[in-house]
Amino acid sequence: MKRPIPIFLNVLFFLHIFLAFLVVFETYLEIPFWLQPLGRMHPLLLHFPVAFIVLLVLLNLFRKQIDPASFEKINYFLLLLTSLTTVLTTIMGLLLSLEGYESELMFLHKWIGIAISFIVYALVLMYQSKKVYQILLYTGFVGVIFGGHFGAGLTHGSHFLMEPITAATKKQIDENTPIYTAYVQPVLEAKCTGCHNPQKHKGDLDLTSIEAIAKGGENGEVWLAHDPKESLLLQRVALPLEDEEHMPPDGKTQLTEQEIELIESWIGHGADTEISYALLKKEDSLKQLVLKKWLKSNIEKEAYTFDFAGSKLIEELNSPYRSVVQKSPSSPAIEVAIYGRSAYKTEFLTDLTKIKEQVVYLNLANLPIDDNALQLVSDFKNLEHLVLNFTEITNDALAPLIGNAKLQTLSLAGTTVDISILNYVKDFKNLKELFVWNTQMTDDDIATLAKELPSVMINEGYIPNPEEKLSLTPPVLIGEKNIISSGDRISLGHKMNGVSIRYTLDETEPNEESAIYESGIALDLEGKRSKTVKAMVYKEGWLPSEVSSFVFYDKGIVPDALEVVHPGILSSYTGEAAKILNDDVKINANTYYYSKFWASFNIKPLIAIADFSTSNPKVREIVLSCGIRGNQKKSPVDYIAVWGSDDKENWKLLKKTNLGNEKNMDKLREVSLKFPETSYKYYKIVGQPKKDNTIRANQLFFF
Repeated sequence: MKRPIPIFLNVLFFLHIFLAFLVVFETYLEIPFWLQPLGRMHPLLLHFPVAFIVLLVLLNLFRKQIDPASFEKINYFLLLLTSLTTVLTTIMGLLLSLEGYESELMFLHKWIGIAISFIVYALVLMYQSKKVYQILLYTGFVGVIFGGHFGAGLTHGSHFLMEPITAATKKQIDENTPIYTAYVQPVLEAKCTGCHNPQKHKGDLDLTSIEAIAKGGENGEVWLAHDPKESLLLQRVALPLEDEEHMPPDGKTQLTEQEIELIESWIGHGADTEISYALLKKEDSLKQLVLKKWLKSNIEKEAYTFDFAGSKLIEELNSPYRSVVQKSPSSPAIEVAIYGRSAYKTEFLTDLTKIKEQVVYLNLANLPIDDNALQLVSDFKNLEHLVLNFTEITNDALAPLIGNAKLQTLSLAGTTVDISILNYVKDFKNLKELFVWNTQMTDDDIATLAKELPSVMINEGYIPNPEEKLSLTPPVLIGEKNIISSGDRISLGHKMNGVSIRYTLDETEPNEESAIYESGIALDLEGKRSKTVKAMVYKEGWLPSEVSSFVFYDKGIVPDALEVVHPGILSSYTGEAAKILNDDVKINANTYYYSKFWASFNIKPLIAIADFSTSNPKVREIVLSCGIRGNQKKSPVDYIAVWGSDDKENWKLLKKTNLGNEKNMDKLREVSLKFPETSYKYYKIVGQPKKDNTIRANQLFFF
């Protein structure tokens, strides 16, 4: 036993020096791919030092029950083994963290682990000092508890411990719950957020909220609206399980085919985080998928006992002035709305007797109907919601509706009814909500209704406080274009009449003494690349609006034509990339989810050819406006270059800017390519993305 001890001590000394070296030079290190497997062995080894430290504590607590000579041999051997496994585990963990794990939780776990390693090594060095030994031993034990807790948070998420309890308190999902909230987000939480959360955002990606998802990760956006094939999430999920970039990693719970199909359909629909099952059209494939494979018991299905109306009959009853639709594919209930006051005919209502058993919702707002019409409505025995806003009915028109025993909401806004309706509505046993704003009722009448109908919500609309001043909304730019030529006029506007728009052109804050906007502002760019207009709105009796800032950019030299060789990754509603790069609209915000203003390239490079063969101007600079993720460590762009040619065949390189090694780039980057003044007929601009990264181009300028 004595011979190996010096070797053990020398190995421990070397390993702790190596650990100190890694800690000191951590920010300068980049782990090569062949060394990364060593770091990934951290989870395999970490349980040994934890168990050994616990054994050391137990051994020292019960040392009096053990023979002293045996205790010393066992304790010292276990201590050496603990120190060796602890430092190896810590080195592996540090190597693993250098792959891109950065968070507050990682910071705490890492430094507690490093501290434990040196504390255990100090136990070896101070073994003969029993008091110091005991203090260090129990300090290390406490450190293991906290370090293990933070490590578990990194592996399973910070809410892992209480998740069974919090899951039980989740809100009930219904037809109006957004599909993202109800079905997509739970999949991400179950299969993805263990590695992509605020504490452990592997690849700089956090999937715990839609705001964090919108920021993307070091490889770009998680998904592209309307384009599931080019969405990074689905690409990674589709990779072979043994592929290093497959997500979730091998060994983690994988997404099911049903979950992948749902996410693919949701992204294809537009990745709308607000759209719900109820808002989707009947024929929508996403709605059919949710109904068939996901809705199941989550939706509270109405217990309707009546039969379905024939689809052919429903189709016949539909017209430009009458909407007749089933409440859902699984329900026989029908919702009806009739439109068009001037085109209204009595038949629009009488024809509904063919489906009087199925009608549960009827909207007759703004129609020229009177009391006689409600006699017919009384035959709709399953009617639950009736809207009579701004019709010509009177109080007595409600008498026939007493037979509508299932009526739950009644809307009488904008009619001439008064408190006398209480004689009828008090007999509506299932009534839950009554709308009476803009009627003949006084505040006292409404108070009486509330008293007499305690189980009914009386909706009287918004009643403004005459002494309360409200803030005006800011002015808006009329038209989206913010790329202009010097001298062009820009227009501001506001939805409210009679307001005064005050503005400044020198970037100072406007006030009541600033220039008054009248019929447009002629902007003199004064040789500058951009100019800012600040404006706010005033009106007597209102609080002034917040200041709006509008930045206008010099249009420069406009090409005769612009061709983009590869179309890029575009959503179905965006139009062509060439139009985006030359549409006189420059975006300053990273609204990548709305690709109307962005042309994205990550499989093939951005190659744009500007045609000046007719105008033949002199060009000395080309500027490409690019969007860069604010949380990306390195530029996603390898290089941007410009070539000149007179025949589109023989190209001469004019300028090339390498961006591959740049760090901490601005969110919106203006890449300027300056070169000696030339007058080529054609200029080719190439933006080369780095592997698995995306160039997001917004605008091209020529000067």
